[in-house]
Amino acid sequence: MMIMGETWSQLGSLIATAMFLWAMFDKYFPHRLRSLILSHTKKLTSFVYPYIQIKFPEFTGEYLKRSEAYAAIETYLSSKSSSEAKNLKAVVVKDSSQPVQLSMDENEEVTDEFEGMKVWWGVKKITP
Repeated sequence: MMIMGETWSQLGSLIATAMFLWAMFDKYFPHRLRSLILSHTKKLTSFVYPYIQIKFPEFTGEYLKRSEAYAAIETYLSSKSSSEAKNLKAVVVKDSSQPVQLSMDENEEVTDEFEGMKVWWGVKKITP
């Protein structure tokens, strides 16, 4: 039991040190140097992290019109999400044969296979 307590205290110390270093980096490094370091870090990460993330916003344009791409994806995933996802939301669809459609709620994820590749579909809440 004593070893476990030491591990947690070391982890806490490591996290505090990382937060301190990030705050100093963010506050005192010149903007150009900071952006250069961050861009190289992203390139280095891409060699290790093989996944690609594509975001489809639900609302687009000046008047926050509902995105057609988002609606098409939602329709495609409706059967899969209703059978796999645990949290669903009901969406009212005008001028449709199905007036109510089930879709995934925020922070839900389902898997699919497309041309032999595994695809994860998820709904994430994006805060400005």
